[in-house]
Amino acid sequence: MRIFSFCEGTKKLLWGSRTRDLNVIRTFSSGIVWGIVMLAISLGFGCGDDDVGGPAGDDGVVAGHISFVFDGEQYSGKTCIANAFPGENSTSITSGGDENDWTLMLEIPGTAPGQFDEDAGATCSFIEPPFGNYDAETVTIAVTDYGKVGGVVKGTFAGMLISQLDSTRKQITEGIFTAQRHPDVE
Repeated sequence: MRIFSFCEGTKKLLWGSRTRDLNVIRTFSSGIVWGIVMLAISLGFGCGDDDVGGPAGDDGVVAGHISFVFDGEQYSGKTCIANAFPGENSTSITSGGDENDWTLMLEIPGTAPGQFDEDAGATCSFIEPPFGNYDAETVTIAVTDYGKVGGVVKGTFAGMLISQLDSTRKQITEGIFTAQRHPDVE
C-alpha cells in the first residue's frame, strides 16, 4: 500500500482509505469548486430575469427559479440553468442561492421529459459551505417540460440526501425548478 501525507506534521493516510480527515478535505474542496461555478453562473448568465427562458407557468413559477425544503428549512433562488451533455446522454440542472450561500445540482439521464430516480441514473447534490456536502441516497426528479436551447426545463424533485462528512441523512422535499436551457456542452 502507498502512504502519502498532505503536509508535514499531519497524520499519514493510507491510499484509498476513507478517513474523516480525507473527507473533510474533499468536502471543503468540493465546496470551493461549486462556489466558484455558482459565482461564474450568477455573474455571467443572469438567469433570474423574468424574460429569460419563457413566461411564467400556471403555477406562478417564473423562469430561473428554484424552491425546496432541505432538513425542514426553506430554500429558494433565481439562479437556475440547465445544460445538456449529449456525449454523456445527460442533463444537469444547476442552481444556487441568490447570495451564493448554497449550491444544488440535479442530474437526469437523457434530454427529454420524464420521471427519473437513482436507479435510472438521477442524482442530486447539495452544498452549503463550509462543510455541508450532501449527495442523494434516493432521489426522484420529474421533468415536465424540456424545451429547446433557450427554452424552459421545468420539474419537481424530492429525496433523501446523505452527508459526505458524517453520513447523516436529511430529506429534501417540495422541490420545484424552472431553468433556462443553455447551449449543449460537448
